Amino acid sequence: MDDIQGLLLRIIYEYRYFALLLMLSLGMVGLPVPDEFVMAFSGFQVSLGRMGYSKTLLIAALGSFIGTNLSYWIGRRLGKPLLDRIAPYLHFNETKLSEVEVWFRRFGGKMIVVGYFFPGFRHFIAYFGGISKLKYLRYVTFSGMGAVLWTATFITMGMFLGIYWESTVMKIRHLLIPGGIFLGALLIIGYLYNVKKRAKT
Repeated sequence: MDDIQGLLLRIIYEYRYFALLLMLSLGMVGLPVPDEFVMAFSGFQVSLGRMGYSKTLLIAALGSFIGTNLSYWIGRRLGKPLLDRIAPYLHFNETKLSEVEVWFRRFGGKMIVVGYFFPGFRHFIAYFGGISKLKYLRYVTFSGMGAVLWTATFITMGMFLGIYWESTVMKIRHLLIPGGIFLGALLIIGYLYNVKKRAKT
């Protein structure tokens, strides 16, 4: 365990629910917080009787929900002007950007839920939800579902794994990171296919 990660877990141990809420909120905005470790460690604390399962799950889901919603609004307010500035360097014109936004509005809901489980990818999805101006009610619905599923998975895992929580989560993260890259590649392939299909019609 590296020093930063160890420090964060000591803060969770000391301040429990408040620290969990704050760390997951900041982690979902994009700060380098090892979210899965924080949640699994909190689950381990549940198994020791230091934290309650229902309250831990509620606080974790709320923290991640707050973070993704902040990312959504940052993307909505600031992301589009920034994307417009760098679009020419990425060979994206206004038509292509509009196609990306339409495509994301169509498939983005499912990606929001799935994206929670993949480091890096979940931040991209949250910001791009705002950039593409996905309807906020739709975003909130899928974001809430994803937050509950994601936090329940790792907190429950930490609770049942006991002292083996750290080694198990380490292995899972090693699988999730390339999984996020693979999912991102699928997203790009799906988009390109959609553009090609539109060009033929």
